[in-house]
Amino acid sequence: MSFLGGMFGSPRNRFGKKVLEQVLGYEAVETAHFDTEAFEIGYRLKNGYVAKMNLGTLYRRFDGKITAGLFQAVDNLILPPEAPQGWKQAAPRLRPVLRRAGYGSGAIRVGELEGRDLVLSRPALPFLTEMVVIDLPSTVQFVTKQELSSWGVDAEQVYAVAHANLTELAMNTLEALEPPQGMRVMDFVDDDGESYVGSLPLVAGWLEGVRARTDTRPLLFLPGHLGMLVVLGATPTALPQLLALAAERLEGALRPLSAVPYTVDDNGDVVPFEVDADHPAHGLIRRAHAQLAVGAYHAQTERLRAEAEREGAIMELLHVRAPDGSEYTMTSWTDGVTNLLPAADFICFVTGDGDVFRVAWEDVSGLVTLELAAEYDPPRYRVHDHPPAEIMTRLRALAS
Repeated sequence: MSFLGGMFGSPRNRFGKKVLEQVLGYEAVETAHFDTEAFEIGYRLKNGYVAKMNLGTLYRRFDGKITAGLFQAVDNLILPPEAPQGWKQAAPRLRPVLRRAGYGSGAIRVGELEGRDLVLSRPALPFLTEMVVIDLPSTVQFVTKQELSSWGVDAEQVYAVAHANLTELAMNTLEALEPPQGMRVMDFVDDDGESYVGSLPLVAGWLEGVRARTDTRPLLFLPGHLGMLVVLGATPTALPQLLALAAERLEGALRPLSAVPYTVDDNGDVVPFEVDADHPAHGLIRRAHAQLAVGAYHAQTERLRAEAEREGAIMELLHVRAPDGSEYTMTSWTDGVTNLLPAADFICFVTGDGDVFRVAWEDVSGLVTLELAAEYDPPRYRVHDHPPAEIMTRLRALAS
């Protein structure tokens, strides 16, 4: 740590502490806490409402400076004067958004106070989740389960209305498309977060519409929560360059999502783009999948391990790069306790006599029941003691 960093703290931490001071000054706020790692403020109002304020957008919008505009923006976030009252006012302002799996779920801790499963969310793509926001003139608010109750609607109705509110945008983008001459890379920019163009892949049939309009199988990249890249006519030789561009965008994103390429399947659904092992982009695509999975599981692991009550060992997902250049994910199965395993390419067994060996996930699942613990997002699998000696012997024979 540098002298200045030690004396005065980082600019981001100073920014967060200043916002925390403002939040604690509101009469309506009961308690609040600045989470430096997540760069967000969790708070609870005196009426029992528990929420989180992500500081990334504010920091970027005000370039890290403490200004009167920042104070006004925080005012609007905590107590937005334009917040709609009731379902009829809220419905036209609903918009779907993508976040990494687990964002806004689980326990939200504010000092000694806690709210569980506050934010409405559902799985969208592997390790990505769909949420819904209320689009306000100066900010957005995530829809919570508390609001569903007060509005008298269910989650499916909220998602359907949010998607319908993007119909005009979806039609406008499709009408502007035509079959490309060669490869075409379209950068849909949404720097101010107002168009929600990066949410169009959530709208049923939109990417299928791109395929129909352009007579190509489109590729889609979602490196950050704002905007997207759509590629028409991509060639195998160009794909490594496209993946490098997506990785660069991911690295620079205010709120990173994924460097994985996506496309549309025969049913019209958005799915990860897969290639054969001899494809020039195979290794880069595996890396993008691994980085997305490891990031999502790491955040979940930290959150679950911090909970006072948990059912067993929360196992980490590791991204391994072998000397031969291959990359894979791996987790460990500890004997003698309940384990919650992340989905991985390999499971590493460590026995009581010091024997260590790894087995491919599909080989383990062929011999042992890996119980899906459906309550976790991203998903985990519940296992207990190591399998019987006979099965362990067979697993050792499959070790690599």
